[in-house]
This record gives sequence, structure tokens and C-alpha cells, in this order.
Amino acid sequence: MQRAFQLAGASHVIMSLWPVDVEATQSLMTHFYEKWLITGDVRSAFREAKLEAIVQYSNPYYWGAFVLIGK
Repeated sequence: MQRAFQLAGASHVIMSLWPVDVEATQSLMTHFYEKWLITGDVRSAFREAKLEAIVQYSNPYYWGAFVLIGK
């Protein structure tokens, strides 16, 4: 699926490697987009959002599935 998005022109893709918790996903993505709007840097926004998720949910099941792929 990630390859299809990249072939369609997406420069970055955030995806999960396994089924994830809906609330944890919503929290991570909300923090990601808030930080991305402020910084304009996808990689640092993703890193910051993931660090917040680690604090909020100590079990890696909730945040470990998410990866950022892109140029």
C-alpha cells in the first residue's frame, strides 16, 4: 500500500505495521498534525508526536506500529 501512495506522488507516508488502538492513533495523529503545522517539518513532527505517545502509553503496542516512510 505504501508503494502505491508513493507512486501516486506522496512524499511521505505514515503507516501502521499492525492493527492499532483507535484512541492511541487519534492522539498520535492529532499531535503529529499540530506539530507539523507549527514546524513545517514532517520528520521532527512525527518524532515529537511519537515521543508524546510513548509518555501517554508506555506499552509499545499503542505507538510502536507507526512508521514514517518517505524522501
